Amino acid sequence: MNVRLSSTVVAVSELNLYTEHVQRTEITRYEKAPGLISVWVLQRPFVAYVELLTISLWESEQAIALFATTEPPGDQVKSQCSAVRLDARAYELVLFREGKARGERVEGCEAQEKQSPPG
Repeated sequence: MNVRLSSTVVAVSELNLYTEHVQRTEITRYEKAPGLISVWVLQRPFVAYVELLTISLWESEQAIALFATTEPPGDQVKSQCSAVRLDARAYELVLFREGKARGERVEGCEAQEKQSPPG
């Protein structure tokens, strides 16, 4: 399996507009890609900006390469709001372990509502 990391930085004031764009356009593009196993979008605020990190899991390097050839030009995304897209990186997954507490209640922790990851 292979992992692709893609990061975009957007102003807090434009976060809702950009996340709507991601949901409507980017996630749809991922869902249509052959070889995609799953995709997640995480956010991390800093100062007056938010970083949106897209983590996608793929069956192979070839699947990532094919997906990357369909990447829209950065200007297309920038025209909707002032987002800065950083170069995507691909990694080979070499080790993975399931957590022991998966599906179990952890003493002293509030239960969180589970949502399916995007994709």
